[in-house]
Amino acid sequence: MIKDQILEAIKQMPNSDRLEVIEFALKLLRQDIDKLEKLSLREAAEIMRPFYAENSSLTEFVDKS
Repeated sequence: MIKDQILEAIKQMPNSDRLEVIEFALKLLRQDIDKLEKLSLREAAEIMRPFYAENSSLTEFVDKS
């Protein structure tokens, strides 16, 4: 698996390279978090719409009487 290979490669790196990898990963996480925070309520509702559609797993146990 690629994740295992990456983790093993990180173990072999000198500390300065490890820190560079960590900084890069944190930068990616911060960018993703910023994107999520900028999501509008409308966009969030559109993303969630399929989960609340009729016959979806969330509505499976809803009383339809």
